[in-house]
Amino acid sequence: MLSLSKKLSLTTQPIYRFVNEHSVDFDGVDDRIVTDGADTVSTQSTTYSFWCKSSETGVNKGVFGHGDQKFGGFHFNYSLNRPLLYAGSSFFRYWEDTSAQDDGEWHHWVVYYDANDMSNSKLYIDSVLQTVSATANTLSTRDNYTESLTIGSDRQAGGNSFQGRIDEFAVYDRELTQAEITRMFNTYFSPNRVANGN
Repeated sequence: MLSLSKKLSLTTQPIYRFVNEHSVDFDGVDDRIVTDGADTVSTQSTTYSFWCKSSETGVNKGVFGHGDQKFGGFHFNYSLNRPLLYAGSSFFRYWEDTSAQDDGEWHHWVVYYDANDMSNSKLYIDSVLQTVSATANTLSTRDNYTESLTIGSDRQAGGNSFQGRIDEFAVYDRELTQAEITRMFNTYFSPNRVANGN
């Protein structure tokens, strides 16, 4: 699991509103966090959890990726203002436009990538499952990752860069339950709140 902020080890679960303490401000030009060996296998289903806010109303690609915009990349306002999980030329999923992409407020995002069936991939915003807009599900077009996970861009150098703030970024090697996602939203801490498979 990868985390950009402090870990919470308390056993109680008080309900808070998210407070930005240690977020990273990405400039949309060349800011990025490059991980070393994190989430490198395109054939493994993965959940990404993070708090984010942005005021960029135009296309805002590169929230995260693995070497290219379509190598496990997640993007805001990609086409027709829809968020996109892009894993191949015919292996992607769009969700309906949401103001959470660009309203300048903090929102909790959970992206589940099903590596074997894109129609099972899910997006939650503030613990609410989002409505799907379009899906392409040809598994043979899935692109293999060429790089480890990059946050704030879809590749380690060049590529598309995200404009906005990200905090509490975490990666899990399984699908999270609705209860786990709701708990993370209500407590605002991702790490140490969910038992990870590894």
